[in-house]
Amino acid sequence: MLALASGGGAITLRPGLWYGPQKIRDAKIKSVYGEQGVFLPFLEVQLWKGLMAGGGYEFGYDREGKIGLDQLPTSLRMGGWDLFLGYEHRLNKFAVFAKAGLGFYSYKQTITGLDVAGYQVNHRKTTIPLAVGLKYYPTNFWFAAVEARYVPLKVKPFEAEVDLGGFRFMAGLGLAFDIR
Repeated sequence: MLALASGGGAITLRPGLWYGPQKIRDAKIKSVYGEQGVFLPFLEVQLWKGLMAGGGYEFGYDREGKIGLDQLPTSLRMGGWDLFLGYEHRLNKFAVFAKAGLGFYSYKQTITGLDVAGYQVNHRKTTIPLAVGLKYYPTNFWFAAVEARYVPLKVKPFEAEVDLGGFRFMAGLGLAFDIR
């Protein structure tokens, strides 16, 4: 990738931050924990003619609720790393982009009150997030953006499969630095 970038003359670094609500597809999980905004700080590197690579860490989903007939206290926490490849097509001050990658997510659910030790699920899952979006560059040094990102995250910690995945409709801000 560095060879491609050096042949093109310059690379562009784009650090930034996404924020938006995390949607959960599973109706039962959604009714217990609800939705919460998540953050995703990221770093993109535009390598050659719109080709970009990057990564970021999604965090912030940490919810509590009551579960079951006995309304036992419970908590759910999710987060994870995203690595991606994508393409950005610039049209004057606007740019459209699409990206796909690998997501390495962890989820932890705790239910207290079942017995002295409680009940806990603490697992990891690798998945393939997909995203499309629009950026606006009022100057060459910073941008504002919106993104629709889908993270498929079906997990089966025990007998029943649960869909913790869903859409993230995010807004973000970032900086752009050309390196020659």
